Amino acid sequence: MSPLVSIIVPVYKAVDYLDRCIASLSRQTYPTIEIILVDDASPDESGAYCDFWASLDERIQVLHQSTNQGVSAARNRALTVAEGTYVCFVDSDDWCEPDYIEHFVKNMISRHADLACCGYFADGLLIKATTNKPLSRHLTQGEMLQDVIKPGGDIRGFLWNKCYSRAFIVENQLQFDTSLSVMEDQLFNVSFIRDARTFWYDAYQTYHYVTHSGSASHNLSAKTFAAEMNALDKISNVIQESDLQLSLQKVLASNRATLNDLFKQDH
Repeated sequence: MSPLVSIIVPVYKAVDYLDRCIASLSRQTYPTIEIILVDDASPDESGAYCDFWASLDERIQVLHQSTNQGVSAARNRALTVAEGTYVCFVDSDDWCEPDYIEHFVKNMISRHADLACCGYFADGLLIKATTNKPLSRHLTQGEMLQDVIKPGGDIRGFLWNKCYSRAFIVENQLQFDTSLSVMEDQLFNVSFIRDARTFWYDAYQTYHYVTHSGSASHNLSAKTFAAEMNALDKISNVIQESDLQLSLQKVLASNRATLNDLFKQDH
């Protein structure tokens, strides 16, 4: 029997992109999926769009937040109702190739992975896409942590280019930190990887990460700077419990130095 995959999509002010996103999920070649849309009290028509799609595809369920609580709370709520063997997270302004889930399932099963990663396209050209070359390999825990923490590379701290074992999330009581407004995805990944053992990377591109002109700015407000430093501190605390803390702390120190330099340039 094919394992169920839960696809979690937080939705907020997404009417311009939502149809493309949900249509790409509804048309997946792997049919055994549940699509959980979380309307985070969006002030536009996003919630109505979600309800419309749910009326077309019985695999879609919609959760409506009574108040806007942020992306972490939305993902946490979806995790409480998810029933899949595997979990994927998709951003509502992005979209997926038809074999996005099929490729993940194949790799999770054949490689006995706790976590699998895919390649991606960068629509908008504000970040570099992964190279679609025949590069598939197991990663050690140390390699995986390094790749998630460092600001560049093909894997990084994103959620959407990864597929997770839901049993591992449940057993380790993993949740997204609702106190963070940035880098909550990276913290979740570090917490997951710290205790997981089997990781698989496949450069085959199946996800479209859509970047917008507004996200090109490197200007850091004092509030954003403080939020990112707070997130780095939380990631550092998780790493303290890892056998690889010394080498990883060097990467975090480099990240802090880079953030400091950017802040000084803007002020």
